[in-house]
Amino acid sequence: MHAHRPRSRQRGISLFIVLVMVLLSTLLVLGSSRTALIGEMAAGHDSDHERALEAAHAMLRDAEFDITGEHPDGSPCEASACRPRGVLDASAGKVSFPTTAGELLDLQAALGAMSPSCATAICVADKVPAQFWTDRKTLDIMKKVGASYGAYTGANASDTGNPLLASGAGQRAWYWVEVLPYETTAAIAGGLAEDLAPDSTTPYVYRITAIAQGLRAATQTVLQTTLVRKKRKS
Repeated sequence: MHAHRPRSRQRGISLFIVLVMVLLSTLLVLGSSRTALIGEMAAGHDSDHERALEAAHAMLRDAEFDITGEHPDGSPCEASACRPRGVLDASAGKVSFPTTAGELLDLQAALGAMSPSCATAICVADKVPAQFWTDRKTLDIMKKVGASYGAYTGANASDTGNPLLASGAGQRAWYWVEVLPYETTAAIAGGLAEDLAPDSTTPYVYRITAIAQGLRAATQTVLQTTLVRKKRKS
């Protein structure tokens, strides 16, 4: 006569197996959800960084057009849409890029008395804090004397499709231009190639700093470049 296990015992084992399977399934779903969430966060971070990088590059180009007095399409800037030339009233926020040695001396005297030594995104190196973008308070001060996209070139931020380039309350990108004198004779005597020197009519080196802050608080891109103006060959 064969012995039979009690049915209650069999039901207990089945219930345990079902519970284990449910638990494993739940852990698998939670793990997949966490992986998807991490992937989404990483993709969002990368997207925000790329957007900030594109905005910083756009600010560099806009600063170059500001220096050369051109619209983004290369056409000459009209006074109403761009920065006026030959104007210097730092206290009123009216500053232009120098075109003569005398204008540079006047610019250095006017801005050198200010801290930071900038007005409407034009600076002399006297009192520009080194790596000012690493300190939040210093950066906030510099933002007040920086330029927004298209402010002096007539460029339209909406044409770029990048929300970081907007001006006003939503502004998240700025640039500054330091005007540095260039001693052509001394540079050539020091071994620098003559063809790298700026044109004698504008013997300056322009150091441009562009900063773009992403939609995420931790995202910030800083780019720096130098511009040397040369005569265009006909």
